[in-house]
Amino acid sequence: MSSQPNQSLIDGIRCFQELTTSDTPLGNKELAERLDINVVRVNRLLRTLKSIGMAEQNAQKKYMPGPAVHLLAAQSFHSSVLFRSATSVAIRTNYTDRTLAIGVLWKDMVVYMYHAKADQSPAEGLGGYHIYHVSQSSIGQVLLADLDDEEIESRIAHWTEPQKAQIQSQIKQIRADGYILHQDEQQAVVNIASSFSIEGATAGVAFTDFEVPFASHQEYVVQLNALIEEIKTNANC
Repeated sequence: MSSQPNQSLIDGIRCFQELTTSDTPLGNKELAERLDINVVRVNRLLRTLKSIGMAEQNAQKKYMPGPAVHLLAAQSFHSSVLFRSATSVAIRTNYTDRTLAIGVLWKDMVVYMYHAKADQSPAEGLGGYHIYHVSQSSIGQVLLADLDDEEIESRIAHWTEPQKAQIQSQIKQIRADGYILHQDEQQAVVNIASSFSIEGATAGVAFTDFEVPFASHQEYVVQLNALIEEIKTNANC
């Protein structure tokens, strides 16, 4: 039997993911262009997804997530200790001075399972935000740093050389400090992120949309680590 990955399955999952993260329904040609896949192949994959309820078409014959997405969401919540623990702690945590984000890594992208701004109720944070490129996400950067060097090279092989140089520098700093911080033009700290694992699954958590002097940022690191410990403790309850 062949040990090669099943490319049809991979492309089908990519199609489904693109549908679930798009703000609007997508046509065959548009989806093919986004994923750089032959339009005939995309059409066949979309028909397959539709046949099992993972996609459906609107009146304009464009595709969007089907009813099975709700089943998958419920099953994911049930099967993931990390997801249950992280979100249950997050919705009990109401920050008035910062955004709290929790996300996971997919290839070189990050999807947020939770993202609540200071002016939102914690419940509004469920469902998170759109998918973000690792280069734009502190959570993505700490999660990439958790991987071994060979895996990192594989995931960023298609990046530009300046992007590679920047992420390698960030990874070196993350591995030394255990977290990442981002600063604005005035050198104030505006984002702090770290990662954690539960039962072999790894996620990142970040505080953002705040501003403190660099000399005061350790207080936020302590708070971030305390939140991570609460999530881990909750997983064992």
